[in-house]
Amino acid sequence: MLSGPRRRPGNERGIAPRRSFRDAKVQRLENMASDIAVGLAVLAAAKTEERLRREAEQRRIEEERRRRELAARIKHIEDRCTTGLSTLLSELDELDRLRRLIAMLTEEVSAEPSPRLSAFLAWTREHLAQREARLSAQAIEHRFEAERLFGDDDDHGFTPSRW
Repeated sequence: MLSGPRRRPGNERGIAPRRSFRDAKVQRLENMASDIAVGLAVLAAAKTEERLRREAEQRRIEEERRRRELAARIKHIEDRCTTGLSTLLSELDELDRLRRLIAMLTEEVSAEPSPRLSAFLAWTREHLAQREARLSAQAIEHRFEAERLFGDDDDHGFTPSRW
């Protein structure tokens, strides 16, 4: 049997396209239409499931990153506060040592006056008064404000890790 266009009776021009296709490929596709539809539905469900799985994984990764950043931020704040406290305590220790030095030298100067030692004691007393003023409640408040410690902005200088 010949394949290709056939002559139709009543068609003077010659060749006309076929009006029906009854070869095996078309019949197989028609028979497989339900299988193809099921396959497409399964593929769509698998893609949706994979997308949902990736989104859940991304949310989990983002939550872990947020928790690590929060822990790092808390540690940064704690380190800054500890450093601020250590600075204050070391200044207090220095003031105590300075007071003991002044007390010790005052006893010796009253027994034996010396011009250089008297000048040193006068300067030391003035220096002590200035340093004590820097440790008043108001001065410490100003220091904490300037250093952004013990307030809402005490995470100043924190930069989250990019990893």
